Amino acid sequence: MPRLFSYSDFSDKSAIVKTYADKHTPVVVCGDTAVRGKSFRVKVRIGIEAKHPNIPTHHFEYIQLWNLETLVGEIRLCQNNYGKEPLQIEVDFCLKPTLSMRLTALAYCNKHGLWRSEEQFVKIKDE
Repeated sequence: MPRLFSYSDFSDKSAIVKTYADKHTPVVVCGDTAVRGKSFRVKVRIGIEAKHPNIPTHHFEYIQLWNLETLVGEIRLCQNNYGKEPLQIEVDFCLKPTLSMRLTALAYCNKHGLWRSEEQFVKIKDE
């Protein structure tokens, strides 16, 4: 099992180290409630403020969205589709939930490994 990094692993460090963690950590962006069986959009963004390099030797290869132990979405990234400038990657997943969810994103940097978001709880309600 590869080591999982998260922003909180670097919370007591210098500004330089926090920027390093920010540009690698996925963030789950969505509401905290959803309607059972209705489309629900979940955005996963890499980083809060910092942009990540995008060169052949340093880029993201994939982003996954998990509900506890269940993989609910994955996107494979192709570095050369985004140019060579640093960027902040954002992807949208569209779910139709039936039960409350505990969402976590994983993102893999080919140079610095696997990074995990904080868990986002989404309560399901009936219309």
